[in-house]
Amino acid sequence: MTCDVLAVGAHPDDIELGVGGTLALLAKQGYNHVLVDLTRAGLSTRGDIVTREVEAGEAARVLGAKERRNLELFEGSLLTDPNGLYRLVSAIREFRPRLILAPYFEDRHPDHGDASTLVQKAYFWAGAEKFGDDQPPFRPERVAYYFCHREGPFSLVVDVSETFETKLESVKAYHSQFSLQPGESPNTYISRPEFFDRVINRALYFGTQIGVKYGEPLYVRETHRVSDLMKWTEEQGDVG
Repeated sequence: MTCDVLAVGAHPDDIELGVGGTLALLAKQGYNHVLVDLTRAGLSTRGDIVTREVEAGEAARVLGAKERRNLELFEGSLLTDPNGLYRLVSAIREFRPRLILAPYFEDRHPDHGDASTLVQKAYFWAGAEKFGDDQPPFRPERVAYYFCHREGPFSLVVDVSETFETKLESVKAYHSQFSLQPGESPNTYISRPEFFDRVINRALYFGTQIGVKYGEPLYVRETHRVSDLMKWTEEQGDVG
């Protein structure tokens, strides 16, 4: 099965936090998207692999994903796992997306930065005929980077006002990670109530940058090409 968008995350829940609203909006607009998690997040402080897998399946359903796949790479070793690059190249060739969404290359969690580097490499080598498996080579049109815990320079902001509640629902599917009951331990960086407030406040902030309620930022390395400046002006509208 091919898709329009392939979203890649280091761990189940990264994609939902970074671009859950964008993916829900794409599905609503009629585009197909597939989610690829690089690891099973077995080293997470809370929860376990089996629980996380069930949660990830529910989150994918909420976002309208056509498929969710886990490449089962080793946490903390994404760039040294000998299977990593080959498995991701194979997935790109199988799904043949026009766009890849990947974590930004600098973040609090080292796996997020490593996942970004791995996507950059796989994006290139997927188009090299003599590399990897026997599937036909394929290189997507573009890679766009989303932000996990830290923000960096951004190139554009997606208006996710109409799908932000869906994003929150997909994040809340990870009960083992984000739902801390009174007296329950251990308390982690993401299980605190203020972390959820931060997710909401960030979306509100980026929404103000484009004159809407909620927004999700993306970064692209390449220069944007504009063939019709007046059409671009019309599409941008008044964001002041």
